[in-house]
Amino acid sequence: MYEKIVISIATLLGVILVAVLLRNRGVIKEEQGKLFADLVTYVTLPALVFSSLSHATIYPEYALLAILMVAAELVSLALAWAVGRRLSLENAQMGAFMLVSAFGSSSFLGYALISQVFPGNIDAMTEAVIISEVGLVPVLFTVGTMVAIYYGRSDLDSRGRLLASTSFFKSPLFFSLVAGVCWSMLHLPLEGKVLTPIFHFLEVLSSANTFLVAMTVGVLLHFSGMHRIVWVVIFVVLIKLILKPLIVWVPTLAMDLQDWQMQVLVLEAAMPSALLTVVFAKTYGCDAKLASRLIFATLVISSVTIIAMFGLLAGG
Repeated sequence: MYEKIVISIATLLGVILVAVLLRNRGVIKEEQGKLFADLVTYVTLPALVFSSLSHATIYPEYALLAILMVAAELVSLALAWAVGRRLSLENAQMGAFMLVSAFGSSSFLGYALISQVFPGNIDAMTEAVIISEVGLVPVLFTVGTMVAIYYGRSDLDSRGRLLASTSFFKSPLFFSLVAGVCWSMLHLPLEGKVLTPIFHFLEVLSSANTFLVAMTVGVLLHFSGMHRIVWVVIFVVLIKLILKPLIVWVPTLAMDLQDWQMQVLVLEAAMPSALLTVVFAKTYGCDAKLASRLIFATLVISSVTIIAMFGLLAGG
């Protein structure tokens, strides 16, 4: 398992560092981070969300585990907000800090890791998908987006920012989320003379998502001044990589779960911060540079904390 974690994290770090190198060489410019972010927000991510959700089968028995993940994310957001106020973070910094502290890279790292730890266990992968697509995706794309808009719109007062945050419900992300859930719940067909090429087209767009997200992080990532955000990094690590797995683990002590079910839940909660949070920060006006630094830090540190939390909480 450790080898798979290192390989997965090294892959993401490699793409991010390539983007940093290309920016330093002048091949791409920092201003193009907005273009990458917009391509993700309005093209590849809606395609990925609809394609994933339309193919997902939502099992009722996993609903409670998804709810635990939702609760952990909301608690993490609240903790990050409280810490951010104590650190006197500005609005743009607060938005980035809250997003990075609450949401994990479940799809990219989580699925790969689950398949390695539980080879051939279809139920384990199904649980991971439900936890991610039901327990993470809706909250990230609704509450997460609204947080990004609320703290990113510095040109508005509190009431104006609150109203602006509801603009998510007019975005492609929201419509793709609703359409994907409805398609799955209604058991609509996924193949046919028309549908097969459509879904293939969406898969092609979806396959570009991870690359574009990593490029967005890399083009905005600067290592200078890291010493000035040491405390912010420490609190992100505490909230996202340590407290969040604990938050989902504690209720399971009173639940009748099989060992592998608890292990999947802990692994999903222990993932490093989602790269998408940088895209949301850049798109909606939060401090995307701070978010990119924090994500880079959680990627590196999670190679140790995932093993530690899995062994401590799930008996791995």
